[in-house]
Amino acid sequence: MALICMDLDNTLIHSDRCHTTAYNYALKKLGRKKQSPELISSLFGGPKMLVAEKLLQDASKKEIENFLNIHDTYLISKTAKYATIIKGAKAALNELKIAHELAIISNSKHKTIHALLSSSGLSKSLFDAIIGYDDATHSKPQPDEIFKAEKLLHHKASLMVGDSIYDILAGKKARIKTIGVLTGNYSRNTLSKYNPDRIIPSITYLPETIKKHKLV
Repeated sequence: MALICMDLDNTLIHSDRCHTTAYNYALKKLGRKKQSPELISSLFGGPKMLVAEKLLQDASKKEIENFLNIHDTYLISKTAKYATIIKGAKAALNELKIAHELAIISNSKHKTIHALLSSSGLSKSLFDAIIGYDDATHSKPQPDEIFKAEKLLHHKASLMVGDSIYDILAGKKARIKTIGVLTGNYSRNTLSKYNPDRIIPSITYLPETIKKHKLV
């Protein structure tokens, strides 16, 4: 039974509105200027500290931590309701679950992941492990979250699937195969530069792609 690791935001669920609204709320609370949703979403996929640093510009570590805490609290209580499942994701996961172990590898905090899953209607029971950035020493593009899933499930991962360059980089650093999906904010051209093993339109095509190309 192979272990397939996958990102959450823009890979399994649409959640940009959840995050951009929460980030703008946090900016307002700190007396900072709100930013366009397009600018904020262009930063998604990487470490949350990096997102905060780019949005706050020259902020102290304490202010960044406060900013991220406000974002997470507001998302969990107010904006997680905007999360929706990507078309075909549930059926793909149910098919994969028959023969594989599945793990969420996300740069969101663990509590935030659960709030987004619950609000979107995607059951956490589909996953054998759920790893957030607060569950590992370093978040993507470092492979620590993948290694954490491997440790919890007691075997090597075979595949990392995600919408961002950070997912691909983390998979390559973990020495596993990678698949990029085009349901996020990264184009096929951008993902191609990082040489994933495959790029597919969405998670819907994952079971077929794995079988056709014998990726696990």
